[in-house]
Amino acid sequence: MNVGDVLKRSASNFPDKTALIFGDQKIDYRTLNIRVNCLSNSLLDMGLKKGDRVAVLLHNCPEFIEIYFACAKSGGIIVPINNLLRTRELQEILEYIEPRFLIFDKEFDEAVLTSSVGIKSIDFLITLQEESKVFQKYNDLVINGDDEEPKVKVSDDDIGSIFLTSGTTGKPKGAMRTHRHDILNMMTSALELGIQRDDIALLLFPFYHITFADSLRHILMSNSVVLRKEGHFDPKRILSLLSRERVTTCQFVPTMINAMLELEDQADFDLSHFRLLIYAASPMPVELLKKAMNRFKCRFCQLYGQSETGPSTTILGPDDHITAGAKNVIDRLASAGRAVLDYEVRIVDEAGNDMATGEVGEIAVRSDAMTAGYWRLPEETAKTIRDGWLYTGDMGKFDDQRYVYIVDRKNDMIISGGKNIYPREIEEVLYTHEAVLEATVIGMPHDYWVETPVAFVVLKRGMKVSEEELIDLCKQSIASYKKPQYIRIVDQLPKSPTGKILKREIRDQYSKKTKAWQ
Repeated sequence: MNVGDVLKRSASNFPDKTALIFGDQKIDYRTLNIRVNCLSNSLLDMGLKKGDRVAVLLHNCPEFIEIYFACAKSGGIIVPINNLLRTRELQEILEYIEPRFLIFDKEFDEAVLTSSVGIKSIDFLITLQEESKVFQKYNDLVINGDDEEPKVKVSDDDIGSIFLTSGTTGKPKGAMRTHRHDILNMMTSALELGIQRDDIALLLFPFYHITFADSLRHILMSNSVVLRKEGHFDPKRILSLLSRERVTTCQFVPTMINAMLELEDQADFDLSHFRLLIYAASPMPVELLKKAMNRFKCRFCQLYGQSETGPSTTILGPDDHITAGAKNVIDRLASAGRAVLDYEVRIVDEAGNDMATGEVGEIAVRSDAMTAGYWRLPEETAKTIRDGWLYTGDMGKFDDQRYVYIVDRKNDMIISGGKNIYPREIEEVLYTHEAVLEATVIGMPHDYWVETPVAFVVLKRGMKVSEEELIDLCKQSIASYKKPQYIRIVDQLPKSPTGKILKREIRDQYSKKTKAWQ
């Protein structure tokens, strides 16, 4: 079975069911499968061979999903590219991936023309633009292609996609995913989340992000999927969309949830049908989670993973979010849950030895659903995957029930005066203050301690609090050496397109100014 078979089966079993909703456009499963077949056969007629890379530079749209499944059926490898990249960054990725096909949205015409110059691997430039005298037109490939199932043997061991890591520690690396990897992830996440046949899912994250792979569970389950062009997160518009399309499940990041909680007229939207709120992609402060659970009367679930893993690797399921009862149940809201069905998880020291319960170490995982390695980067692959275990770079610990508590990224850990300080512990305290909307903590150079914690805080509208008051709050809640030495109150924090706070950008901005953070 390959990923293309997933769509074929849904189209066979539920041909008339709405598969995709995009604005006023609705596409049923029969039509979606036919369009995918036409595109797949057109690519094959153009000479696509198994293993050829098909780079995609698109906004969220039905065509992205068509290309994903067309590559799966034809043996091509889809490579989604961040559509916010500048020309130089795009060129570097094209040089690294060496695609034969590049499919792009009409607004990227100029960037594609500039960045593709000198990339010898590219044979075909295909635009979604309906009128073009320069590029081949996407619609022509769909209209003129054969609608029969492609006659190509694609096995579950074949590489189906390459997702580029976010590049927080350097240039992006391409995590290779096999068809087995994708299918295992679809099945596991659908089962663990309790996805139902009649679910309607809203997809918010940009499709070049690894969370797209998680969303494929909805095609497996023949759900109706609501798409929207990604962009600035407008909480009022999203709540309106949830209400209008009667969405039953959606995945958010904590900053999105925070923005919806701050909306005063949230009660104006009918969310009676909304049954499952999934949060992922960055740690959820416990205080924020409690507020969300009090406001949204639905089930909650947390997924943890990476581009290199499922992404579904651990789960804090809906039952774990029922807080009535023992204190340890409430405390587990700070965890990332336990390993999903197809994963093993360990906490290890630098030598790869297992840590005792409660001790902090690096999270290492193993599964058939993890990456096959980094595209053409054998040394990076060897650093990440050792003896069959993938070392995530995340620091964590187990409790006595094997719940995983993510302490922080290995590279974000602060070493101050020889002591390890984990920023997330400080951030959790800051979020308990009623005036704090967002908070992040990074390590900055210090003449005596070498490195010291510095917090950057955004306040809720109309509220005030002094830096000294927040530092005192930390002193009362955690060991004194962990408290931030300085706190900067700022208007906003830089975020990725998925809403994740970008610590690297803050670090870069302030490290260029001598003690500008003091």
